[in-house]
Amino acid sequence: MAFIENKKRDFARALRINSTNAERMVWEQLKSRRFLGLKFRRQHVKEGYVVDFYCHELNLAVELDG
Repeated sequence: MAFIENKKRDFARALRINSTNAERMVWEQLKSRRFLGLKFRRQHVKEGYVVDFYCHELNLAVELDG
């Protein structure tokens, strides 16, 4: 199981490096608690999936197209 999680973590890291223009624009608004004081994570592994943005406080995953 740890091997799978490591591969997903590495995949998420690669997605952060190669993010789309839309993801970069949204991240500028979400990072550093800029949106309603909530902390978001970018390309976060959640329950076996890599989600574009995740807020732990709200258990909220956000996926973007484009």
